[in-house]
Amino acid sequence: MMNRAVSLGLLLAGAAIAADDPFADVRPQVAPAATEPAIPWWRDNWQVRRELYGVVAGGWHDLDDTGRASVRLSAGFEVQKRLATATRTLGAVDYQGRVVYREHSLNATGDAMGMDAARWTYETHNAYFELYNVAGELGRLNLRAGRFYVPFGLSWQTDTHGTLLQLANERVFGDSHDWQVTAYGNATELLDYQVGYVFGAGPRQHWDGQSGMAVGRLGLNNTARNERGREGGISAAYGQRLDPAVGAGVVDTWRVGVDARQRLDTGGGPITLTGEGAAGEDDQRAVWSGLLQADWLHPSRRWGAAAQYTYFTRRAATPATQQSAALVATRYFRNEVGNTALHWLAVGVENRWAATDMPDDTLLLAQYYHYW
Repeated sequence: MMNRAVSLGLLLAGAAIAADDPFADVRPQVAPAATEPAIPWWRDNWQVRRELYGVVAGGWHDLDDTGRASVRLSAGFEVQKRLATATRTLGAVDYQGRVVYREHSLNATGDAMGMDAARWTYETHNAYFELYNVAGELGRLNLRAGRFYVPFGLSWQTDTHGTLLQLANERVFGDSHDWQVTAYGNATELLDYQVGYVFGAGPRQHWDGQSGMAVGRLGLNNTARNERGREGGISAAYGQRLDPAVGAGVVDTWRVGVDARQRLDTGGGPITLTGEGAAGEDDQRAVWSGLLQADWLHPSRRWGAAAQYTYFTRRAATPATQQSAALVATRYFRNEVGNTALHWLAVGVENRWAATDMPDDTLLLAQYYHYW
């Protein structure tokens, strides 16, 4: 009897306590997992970069004659939008331009088009839209439309936007860039291709009755460059273009070219040897072009040097021949492998001779460049 009374008392006490507890029916709730809000496609995958560029140059004889140095200053930007889904990159849009001020321009290797440019001008470097893997196997067919490097020689895979030393296409075609529609991709397991229709708009970027040009290159793919440091290819171009250096009006043009580049990895840093050669005709006048260049980069990626020789001739009643040799030393403050950020000071000397449009001279150059 005593045990029953104790048990009944405990039950009654528990019921009373439960009745007095206002949180007796409260149960912990599991919070839903936090999710990031979806970013609209038009706001995602943007990159914006800035650029500052300055060059001061003086010709040994030109300074004696004019007492003036050549100055080129520019400020620019690049905007890139990657078009992609969660699992696939579909294409990209890129625009790169700069405002340029020039004073007393000289025909220096880093600014071959400066002689004909206005004091103040706006230059479009790149402006294109591209689609990846349009058809066939992965990497077989990609399309790009807009203004960018002409697919002839090594220009397509070489970014010379900020460097003092340029490749040969500014002499071969009057400009390294042009408006075009180009297909590119893997031709075989060893070879890549670029082939397109180029407007032939020239450095002034306008249409004046030219039919444009078919231009293409077949060369070693990235495997050869990454594994053996080797690049090389053959190029061809045929059609019509504009070039104030040749004359007014349409210029009937054909070109064939060969190029090669080899990186040598040494204990003192990589050495890169480059060669480009081209032959053809402008309005049935023979054209020959050549370029040899050697680059060295210290293992710390803080110091570099480069030497270049160029040759260009166009046969005519009065042959036009230009030759130059240049030596440049560079101090890199930042030099990323992917060229996503660049910062350097460079000094150089360039010797011009056998030039028909201006006297022989030796130029001293100093450059500041920052891309970030």
